Amino acid sequence: GRVLDKRRLYMEAIRCDPDVSLGYFNLGHMLAADEEARLHDERVLDRKQLYVEAIRCDPENSSAHYNLGHALAAGEKVNLHDGRVLDKRQLYAEAIRLNPDSSNACYNLALELKAGETVQ
Repeated sequence: GRVLDKRRLYMEAIRCDPDVSLGYFNLGHMLAADEEARLHDERVLDRKQLYVEAIRCDPENSSAHYNLGHALAAGEKVNLHDGRVLDKRQLYAEAIRLNPDSSNACYNLALELKAGETVQ
């Protein structure tokens, strides 16, 4: 039979139900910064693109917002499917809005801010 590993199983989950956030999120989480995954529909996505897909499927997914923010370089922005263009700070702020108890998002947003600087 076919050999199944973690990566293939996440990709299979995406193939079976491409509108469920978890497959994209978990596949993105396991990829290294320079890795890509070729999905069943021939799209080749890196981890940032996988997190964008996870957010498309579940706009309330705080962890996907946080991980996408963490994956972005300073000054880099990302286009979400709802038309928003967000940077690292805005993604951390959105993760906090969605889950006010996200200590990692609070900590990382604090690291991004200069003394006296605020974010909404």
